[in-house]
This record gives sequence, C-alpha cells and structure tokens, in this order.
Amino acid sequence: MNRLQTIAIALGSVVLALCLGLIGGFLWGGHRQAQIDEGRAAKVSEEHALALASATERYREAERNGQRAFAGIEATRQQEKENATKQMDVLRNELRTGAGRLSVAIDAASAAAAAATAGAGDREARANLLPEAAERILDFAREGDDIVRDLNACVDKYHRAEQMMDEARTE
Repeated sequence: MNRLQTIAIALGSVVLALCLGLIGGFLWGGHRQAQIDEGRAAKVSEEHALALASATERYREAERNGQRAFAGIEATRQQEKENATKQMDVLRNELRTGAGRLSVAIDAASAAAAAATAGAGDREARANLLPEAAERILDFAREGDDIVRDLNACVDKYHRAEQMMDEARTE
C-alpha cells in the first residue's frame, strides 16, 4: 500500500471513529435525556399526586365541618321544638284545669252591656274561649311554629353552605 492509501485509511478510521463516537454520544445523550425526562415526569406526577391528596383532604375536612355545622343547626332546631312543646303542654294543662284562660278581644258595641254591668271602665272587652276551641288554636300555633323553625333551619343550612363555598373558593 502506498502512503496515500495509508493516510486515507487512517483518516477514514478517524472519521469512522468520530462518527461512531458522535452516534454513541447521541444515543447515550438521548437515553440520558429520557432518564431526566422520566425523573421530571415522576417529580411532576408526584407533585400532582401530593396536590391532589392535599385538595382531597381539604375537601373532606370542609365536608366534615359542614356536617358538624348542619348537625348543630338541626340539634338547635330540635331543642327549640322540644322547648316549645313543653311550653305548649304547660299551657294546655292550664287550660284544661282552668288555671289559665285564652281570650280574644271583641267588638266594643257588643261588649258595652257587659262592660256596664261589670264596671270595667276603660278595659278592653274580651271573651274567653272554650278550652276545646283554645286547644285547636294552640294546635294551629304549634304547627305554624314548627314550620317557621323548619324554614329557619333550612335558611341557616343554606347560609352555612354558602359560607363554606366562599371559603373553598378563596383557598
């Protein structure tokens, strides 16, 4: 072989080695970049998982707080209802025994004769209701009070839920 061929072979070998080195480096770099990308993806995935777990825990805590608040509202409503029932039972008992009376104002013209005979003077003319009629009126009043208490509890629950939603938006 002549000297030119030897240089060409040597130069070809160097170029081939350089190309193989570049290809190898490119492949290794691509593999290394893939590892880096996987690491980043795993880190991002882990961060997302942590953020999701944190958000889930905040949601569950808010749900527990809401359930406690609703239970408190319901307990208050139930206690008020029990207190009203006790008061109503006392009033009913007084009406039955005659210890209490339920009366209504009546027309002054109709009561003029009664006022003159009773010497009532300035007092408003009133008529006592029969115990049975008084009990029916108390039944209506109790039902109305129960409805008002139920509606107030509903409004309280609504406002609490609204407050919880506002708190959740600000977090």
